[in-house]
Amino acid sequence: MGPRHRPRGELSLFHPSGRAERAARHGRAVSPAEPGDFTAEPNLRPALEAAGRHVATYEDAPTRFLTRATR
Repeated sequence: MGPRHRPRGELSLFHPSGRAERAARHGRAVSPAEPGDFTAEPNLRPALEAAGRHVATYEDAPTRFLTRATR
């Protein structure tokens, strides 16, 4: 039997701090499209779309990171 999924399933990626806060904790500055940063929108959106998902919401606020993607 092949993989099963809901036709209209939703995927949420959440972290209680934003990318800039996490980068600062590690002594780095955040850049819009750092090649190794999977959560940067220019990297995340194409990866999710290649997996058959559409990014419905992308929030990178100082107090949280949240992405919602639908099938």
